Amino acid sequence: MSNRQLALITGASSGIGREFAMMLAKSGYDIVAVARRRELLESLASELQVLGAQTRVVVADLSTGAGVQSVIDAASDSDFLVLNAGITRAARVGTTPSDQIAKLNTLLATGVVEVCEAIVPRMVQRKNGEVVIVSSIAAFTPMPKSALYAAAKTYVMSYGRSLNLEVRGSGVRVCVVCPGYVRTELHQHAGLAHLRQRVPKWLWINSHDVVRAALSGLRKNKSVVLPGLVYRLARPFLGSRAVQAIWQSTTKRN
Repeated sequence: MSNRQLALITGASSGIGREFAMMLAKSGYDIVAVARRRELLESLASELQVLGAQTRVVVADLSTGAGVQSVIDAASDSDFLVLNAGITRAARVGTTPSDQIAKLNTLLATGVVEVCEAIVPRMVQRKNGEVVIVSSIAAFTPMPKSALYAAAKTYVMSYGRSLNLEVRGSGVRVCVVCPGYVRTELHQHAGLAHLRQRVPKWLWINSHDVVRAALSGLRKNKSVVLPGLVYRLARPFLGSRAVQAIWQSTTKRN
């Protein structure tokens, strides 16, 4: 790698992760791009090279312990850490096998914490570093048929908020970004493509909006940010019965 600062991004092959890679490359970072699909990572590396960034490709399944360890190894010297890899899952209670629950929790929750526990102390020692944890609006609102997903996203949001307070004044900043519905491939891969038609257009945001909100949150040292005006306005009321009824009717998952 060059003398530029280094950013490691999980889930970098598409969507929010890819947008982070493009924006950070334009800001002067070299990139360590982590995902499962090598061909998409190599395509991304070619695009980032045009922007002047060197890219190291790391192919890893972050629902496994080996995959999490590969991120820890690759992130040892990172100045910027974006923990974005994830899937969404819709399933009725009792229908998800225990091995799949374990993998989901590793991918969305415990693996994220393991990476932070290994890397953030090194950043604190260097007195420099930035961490973005991608959670979800699901951390704020109950989601029937998505209890496992919502629980995992709540887990990392709570961890990130506490971590933000712990490292304040150390030169390290941590921000949790909690997007709502984002125009990516995520829902299609989860068999939830119908949400594109069911969920109103005004509830959808772009990956660029998510990245901008996260970077702004870091600059202001905010522990949690919600991209999109509609989500920020609704946040104080997400726990109310009236809003819950409207939300569940609007975003019902088959």
